[in-house]
Amino acid sequence: MKVLSIFIDESGDFGEIKERPAYYLVTFVLHDQGNNIDQQVAKLEESVKSSGFNVEYIHTGPVVRREEVFEKYSVDERRKLLYKMLNFIVACPLWHFTVVIDRREAADKISLSGKLARAIQNALDRYRDFFAHYDKYIVYYDNGQSELSAILNAVFSIQLPDVEFRKAEPQKYRLLQAADFISFMELLKIKKDEKRLSRSEEKFFYKPRELKKIFLKSVEKKRL
Repeated sequence: MKVLSIFIDESGDFGEIKERPAYYLVTFVLHDQGNNIDQQVAKLEESVKSSGFNVEYIHTGPVVRREEVFEKYSVDERRKLLYKMLNFIVACPLWHFTVVIDRREAADKISLSGKLARAIQNALDRYRDFFAHYDKYIVYYDNGQSELSAILNAVFSIQLPDVEFRKAEPQKYRLLQAADFISFMELLKIKKDEKRLSRSEEKFFYKPRELKKIFLKSVEKKRL
């Protein structure tokens, strides 16, 4: 039996829009369970540990913004940590895609839910040939947003024949952390194109064209 793991992370929420423009993104990281990644995971964990980082979850946004447990690390230390996650993603046999909703077109929960459900359904239709290669699908999401959980359950159950949903903690799954990383990069791409990167983002990616040429280009190569 061919099994596809689907790791999901979101950026944004269903609440009131606090800034304009604003976007809601959902990233799907796809991994064929027939492709073992134990070696890549072990290499990442050893690299993190040997570099002196006492973290179990590489949470990309807080790494960049110097928040949570990453507050005690310098910008160059945090950059090394993010490069480790990037190298892990590049080395892993995975693919991804992201759906993006412009909150200017979905100002309330009902509108956002409808547009998001249609966008996910359209993505599954677009990649139907890819999904058809598998017999079973296991969806990993931390259930951080109940509205998104309900949408995922409804859409996947209709679109795919044999789906199992698992509540998963990002601390335990490096591919959930990869989904978080990719979701953050997809949002950065939008903000970069709109010329509105934050001060902390500009300070973190201080090398000329590094964000575009290394991070965004590497993520793009893994797109389904």
